[in-house]
Amino acid sequence: MEEVEDYYHSVLPFYDAELADRGDGELWAWAASTPPGCRVLELGAGTGRGTAFLARTAGRIVALELAPEMIAVAHRKLAGASNVWLVAADMRWSPLRPRFDLVAAIDDPFVHLTADEDREHAFATAAGHLVPGGRFLLDAAWFSPDQRHAAGNPEGLVKENPGRGGLSVRETWRCDPTARLCTASYEYFVRGRRVREASFPARLWSREELEHRARAAGLQIAHLWGDYDRRPWDRATSPRLIAELRRG
Repeated sequence: MEEVEDYYHSVLPFYDAELADRGDGELWAWAASTPPGCRVLELGAGTGRGTAFLARTAGRIVALELAPEMIAVAHRKLAGASNVWLVAADMRWSPLRPRFDLVAAIDDPFVHLTADEDREHAFATAAGHLVPGGRFLLDAAWFSPDQRHAAGNPEGLVKENPGRGGLSVRETWRCDPTARLCTASYEYFVRGRRVREASFPARLWSREELEHRARAAGLQIAHLWGDYDRRPWDRATSPRLIAELRRG
């Protein structure tokens, strides 16, 4: 996890501007609106960007974040949100006892967990903290078959993100063509000048892995959505994979 902390230390000055136009806010506000007074556990809260959307409608949010620097930013950002509690914790080993109506994994914190054992522990955290009938929403790191093919080439899959305030980001994924293990690299440009680069090892999801981990944790896949507007997921054409899993 030191490698993860080092990565976020490097990109923290650009983190919120990079994600400002992600377009997922309404999904998280909708998810936390049911049931009334919804109790939410957020995994990997980062700087509290997604937490702020959840806080619009949730009754109470407990947000876990590993990196102290990220939590410090989240504390400042959410200082006026009386329904949010920020906890410095590793989501693989939750120190909490309460159960929640909703567990949210925004902008997939699982992407940093490349080992099966780590994913198993974190998934158990999500499932174990749900009340009967509770929901786990995972905004999964996932590529379509065409994207995976591009990421398997030497030049990798390259995405150009405009950001805000003169910031632009070049995102490059290079993946093992026979697996879902990747290196994700980011270059940050301010008004055309490269000012920072950082990378981390990553692991993408497949539908098959989601189904396997859901069964093992006693969860069922209720919905698979292909974007933040909750359109049905299609393996070939959807830009995203967002899973809603329920505890029986």
